[in-house]
Amino acid sequence: MRPSLIFARGLALAAALASAMPATSAAAGKHAKGKAKPKHAAPASTDSAASASDTADTPSATTKPEDAAPPKQEESAPTKSEPTPAPTPEPKPPADNLGSESSQASVALAAEATKTAGDSGSSQAEAEALGRREAARLAAGRTEVGVYLSVDVGNRRFKYSDELGSDLRPYKLPIAPMLGFGLEAYPLATSNLPVLRDLGFRGRFSRAFAVDSTTPEGAQIETSWTRFGGDVRERLLIPGRHPLEFGASFGADASYFVMSSQADVPALLPSARTISLRFGLDGRVLLAGRFSAMLDFAYLAVTSPGEIYEQFRDPHVAGIDGNLGFALGLIPGLEARLAARYTRYFATFHPEPGDAHVAGGALDEQLQAGLGVRYAH
Repeated sequence: MRPSLIFARGLALAAALASAMPATSAAAGKHAKGKAKPKHAAPASTDSAASASDTADTPSATTKPEDAAPPKQEESAPTKSEPTPAPTPEPKPPADNLGSESSQASVALAAEATKTAGDSGSSQAEAEALGRREAARLAAGRTEVGVYLSVDVGNRRFKYSDELGSDLRPYKLPIAPMLGFGLEAYPLATSNLPVLRDLGFRGRFSRAFAVDSTTPEGAQIETSWTRFGGDVRERLLIPGRHPLEFGASFGADASYFVMSSQADVPALLPSARTISLRFGLDGRVLLAGRFSAMLDFAYLAVTSPGEIYEQFRDPHVAGIDGNLGFALGLIPGLEARLAARYTRYFATFHPEPGDAHVAGGALDEQLQAGLGVRYAH
């Protein structure tokens, strides 16, 4: 092969390679930039034509189809795609009144349920605390409420001392049926307050029936007898094999023994509405089993002596009051009682010559005894 032919083929191959390089660079740039808008590449057909004309002058420069790069047709560059704006969310319609009220009602119900649960827990805790205090009260024998009923008989004797004149006669009521009622309460018995839990109130009332009497002259005397009183009491409980209960009380006591007659009675009737302040001490001890003994003693500071004492000059009246009783427990909280009460009023007078009624003093004794039942809780 001649050297001129070899040289011509080399030039043709170099020209083909040179024309293919711009097309390859443009394709690589297009793939690398992706969605970016590529610049328009210069048409490669001009370069290829020039190269072909150069090689055409050489008679031996015949190129194979695979050696020459095909002419790249001009492609319209795609336009740069703008980002699609996100759709504006449509505003939700405002909730109607019914939905709003339902939400508020749900919140209110939830709050109410929470409050109810809290109140329930608090109430349960208070109930448990009260149960513990109640158990302690029962274990200590601390009474909260007590009620007493009795059927009694009464007796009264009235007489003078150092009396002058026939109009000052003694009086005696042998026996009279009576009914008695008593009540005691300790409002703070279930509390833990050391002093106030044993501070209570007591009341009593009794009345006689069929007590009308007659004088030796046959005059009919209408008579009524009522006793009542009340006091504040502080108790002291001492546990042990034989439990003790002591009490101190202060209150008032009254005895209304009223007598009247339509006939002419030649003697003074010992009618008296006597009212006193009462200062008392009492105690109770369990002797054996369910059998207990009770004792009560009080001083009576008379504030209003009554009609009979006003018939004398400068009267001074005082009294004492005592109770003795026994109790037998029947069932828990219920006991039977046998009790007697003795009240004694003593008076002194300071007569002077010329007084209508002359006496050195007077003694009024009242006795009441009976059988009853008491329920305590």
